Amino acid sequence: MPVCTTCTHWLPFLYTVYQSAYNLRLEQCPECHNFADPYVEHDEMTLLIDLLLLKPAVYRHLLYNRGSEPRREDGTGLAKSQTREGVDGRELSRWHLVLRLGLALTFVDAFIRWSLLTENHAERSPSLSPWAIETISGFARIFLGCCIESMAFHIGVISACYAVLRVVNRSRSVIRREFRFSLIPLVLFYSSFTKLFFLFLLTIWRPSRVAHRTPPSNGTVSTPLPFDLNLDILDFMTDDNLDKEWIVRNVLGGMSAGFGLRVILDIHPLITSIIIFFGWMTKRFVSHSVSVWIGDSVASPEVWLASSIP
Repeated sequence: MPVCTTCTHWLPFLYTVYQSAYNLRLEQCPECHNFADPYVEHDEMTLLIDLLLLKPAVYRHLLYNRGSEPRREDGTGLAKSQTREGVDGRELSRWHLVLRLGLALTFVDAFIRWSLLTENHAERSPSLSPWAIETISGFARIFLGCCIESMAFHIGVISACYAVLRVVNRSRSVIRREFRFSLIPLVLFYSSFTKLFFLFLLTIWRPSRVAHRTPPSNGTVSTPLPFDLNLDILDFMTDDNLDKEWIVRNVLGGMSAGFGLRVILDIHPLITSIIIFFGWMTKRFVSHSVSVWIGDSVASPEVWLASSIP
């Protein structure tokens, strides 16, 4: 059932199609008087940018309005998505999308972790090239390990959501009435776009590891400037002390996942944080077994656990 991307009010149609598919008129929401779904006219790049920026409207468009039937030129139209066959077909198509999107994003995640782990392995074995057969053959094992961890995280989140929805009143809003369990993995994958985007940038522009400053060896004493007196306070922000990858994987990843769950559950942020934490702990428990299975094929189990993401 389509909803307004601004106020989540229910609408029978989002737009009206006239002589051609490109000649359309957006419907106005009777509740907030905004366009019901302006993303109908936007291209895929705009959707991706707004998805990286974690805008709630683009989540509602992708989760509830994507593929909705329009009103025809004569003012009539059958909203197939509102029929029983349309609901079942849309639920099945969502699970197909979850499978395709999950495999694609898990592949990207595996590549990011493989690039990081092979770099650590190269530091231990400088003579071994990152593109050697020994390291490339470990990518399949890393990809399978990422799939297992991702499934564990999603199972933990779905289980926690099921327990929460048994307590809260599902009929309080349109969003809760339209809740389906297929939306949970779908919104988690959509939320991971922001995290994976920054992690991919970190694989291109690696943090620089610089040595600490040492005093000059020629016996001269340099006079510090006044603004240098407080630089030690900001030492924690240097690349040697600040793990940007950990912050992106855990802090940004957890925040974006919790934000996505708020869109489909319509509950307090504290509850979504608890749900994400439960899923994180479930994945962490599985990660220990996966780290032993990964072994020293690419990196040590400790390095694998350090690169594990929620």
